[in-house]
Amino acid sequence: MRLSRLFLAATLCLVSIAAPAQKQPPTLVIISVDGMKPEYATHADEHGLKVPVLRRFLKEGTYAEGVIGVIPTVTYPSHTTLVTGVWPAEHGVIDNTIFDPERIHPDVWYWDFHDIKVPTLYTQAKAAGLKTAAVSWPVTVGAPIDYLVAEGMQSEHTDTPSGSPYNPADIMAQLHVTRTRESYPDAAKTETAVGILHKFHPTLMLVHLTELDHQEHGHGPFSPEANATMEILDTEIGQIEKAALELDPSARIAVVSDHGFMPISHRVNLDVLLAQAGLIHPKPEKASARLKGESAIYSWEAAGWGANGSMAIVLHDPNDKAILAKVKAVLEKAAADPANGIAEIVAQPELTHRGGFPQASFLVDFKSGYQPGSALRGPLVTPSEDLGAHGYLPTHPEVRSTFMVKGSGIAAGRDLKVIDMRQIAPTFAQMLGITLPAAKLPPVAVKP
Repeated sequence: MRLSRLFLAATLCLVSIAAPAQKQPPTLVIISVDGMKPEYATHADEHGLKVPVLRRFLKEGTYAEGVIGVIPTVTYPSHTTLVTGVWPAEHGVIDNTIFDPERIHPDVWYWDFHDIKVPTLYTQAKAAGLKTAAVSWPVTVGAPIDYLVAEGMQSEHTDTPSGSPYNPADIMAQLHVTRTRESYPDAAKTETAVGILHKFHPTLMLVHLTELDHQEHGHGPFSPEANATMEILDTEIGQIEKAALELDPSARIAVVSDHGFMPISHRVNLDVLLAQAGLIHPKPEKASARLKGESAIYSWEAAGWGANGSMAIVLHDPNDKAILAKVKAVLEKAAADPANGIAEIVAQPELTHRGGFPQASFLVDFKSGYQPGSALRGPLVTPSEDLGAHGYLPTHPEVRSTFMVKGSGIAAGRDLKVIDMRQIAPTFAQMLGITLPAAKLPPVAVKP
């Protein structure tokens, strides 16, 4: 009996030695440049841009002339689609900010991983035994990512973190990078990403760079300020690429974005119309005196949920047919006046069929030059403080986003024309040898 056991143990040991180790996929680094229109690379000469790193992606890799995004074309829903392959109505991150009709929690975003309802690239990669990392990627507070510096510090309904933005807790100290909530520029994000690659060697890394978006909001797309920022970003992308190739010469590097941009000059305060129609009942304007957590309104039957270039209209009782008809009449009257800049009104169930705002009864989309405002009183149309916006319906070519990838096993100089954003996550999943069970669209053709 003892000899039999020894023989069995020796046999198992030999089998273990003889069995080939599971092949590790090449490193995949996904760099999102927030607000990057594809033309910053594909039409760089027209805008006088010096972007040698991005130019090499067009020559040495596979790219799209444009990516049709999701409803709404804003950062958090889009970034979640980029890692899940499904529409916001399916993955659960509906907008950048939560619906807050009483304005009790202003500017609370969908920071938290627990808001995502379907598997992601990083959860599937981790389940397959691959190391994962993320720097400033949206909706990752508390995410099961091995090396994490998450974007955002608040939970959905409070002003305190619902989970740690860091994993491990001392990751910033280990990397010797100083980060504060108020200031985390792209240069520091780049330094963090490079440090994680060198120290921890992840197979999948997600990086989100944001300064271009800030400049486009403030100065408009292809403004001198935006162009100068794009040239700096080109250098930072090159630094991350260099670090990835030092780690793994067969690494694949992807550059993506969440949305494009449109120029704006006016804001249209639809909540003013709803208030005038008796559908919102605002309290007297004493915002400075209102206590934190106190409602700005007495009650509401219908309220706007802004998405930068469009606005969803949510009913307190979506089954109230009389209120539904009243809201529809208010919106159609506003759309009939060209001065209000309304491009389209999408109603349910068409809105959910197109992947956005399942809670809303309507979505009001705006023309170039206009975006929704948030005022409850005063003029309907006011000048905009910003010069650029996104969040419009993805049918506007101006808000198409970027996809380009290069590296081992990627076709060189291939133009995919226009693709669907939901195809990007399955493409990355294929590169990593994993699956995304919720994704329905096929990957794009990136192999030679």
